[in-house]
Amino acid sequence: MVLDNISWKVDVDRLLKKFRLQPASQDAAKVEALARQAEEIGRPKVLYKEAYVEDKGEDFVIVDGIKLTSRILRTNLEHVYRVFPYIVTCGIELERWSETIDDILESYWADGIKEMALYEALKAFERHLDENFHPGKTSSMNPGSLQDWPISQQRQLFQILDDPKRYIGVELTDSYLMLPIKSVSGIRFATEVGFENCKLCSRENCPGRRAPYDPEFAKSYGM
Repeated sequence: MVLDNISWKVDVDRLLKKFRLQPASQDAAKVEALARQAEEIGRPKVLYKEAYVEDKGEDFVIVDGIKLTSRILRTNLEHVYRVFPYIVTCGIELERWSETIDDILESYWADGIKEMALYEALKAFERHLDENFHPGKTSSMNPGSLQDWPISQQRQLFQILDDPKRYIGVELTDSYLMLPIKSVSGIRFATEVGFENCKLCSRENCPGRRAPYDPEFAKSYGM
C-alpha cells in the first residue's frame, strides 16, 4: 500500500507555540511564509503492507520469510499472526526544500514543519489501516527504540517492504538511519494491551518520549 496523495496543512498556531513566537512578530511572519511554501511543495508518504507471522522462536518471529529478532516483539505477537510493517515519511520533496534554506533559525523552523508533515502522514496511515483492514485496537514497535530491537533491524524491515526508495523515496544509510531523517518505521499489530516503546525505556530527558517510563510495565516484559 502506497499513500502518496495525503492532504495536509501546517498548523501555524501550533508551530508558533512550539517555537515560542508572538503571532504578530516578524519571525512569525517568516514561519508562516515557510509553512505556505512547504504546503505547496510537500508530499508526505506512507508505505505499508499486510504481512503474516510464519514462525516464532524464543526471541524472534518470521514475517513474510524475514527473521526479526526481538524478545519483546515476540512477546507482543504471542497471539498475533497478522501484522502491518510500515514506513512513514515527510517526503523527499520537503527534505530537498529544507536543504536549500541557509539561515540557521529558518532551518530549525523548517525542521518543525517537516515533523508536522510526518505527523499528518502518520494519522493518514492509521486512518487508511482502520478503514481497509479493520484491525481494532493496535500498537506499534519501532526498530532502535529499544535495545531489545536494535536499529540494525531496519534492514530486515526494509526487506519485508521490498524497495521503499522506489516506492516512497526513503533509503537506508550504512548506519541504518533513514533518509529523509523525518521518517519513522515499525510494525503495527492488533493488541488488547496498549503497548508503547517509551514505557520500557528509562532514558531521562528524551525529546521524543510519548509516554512515561513504567517500571511495572517493564517488569511484565522481564526488564
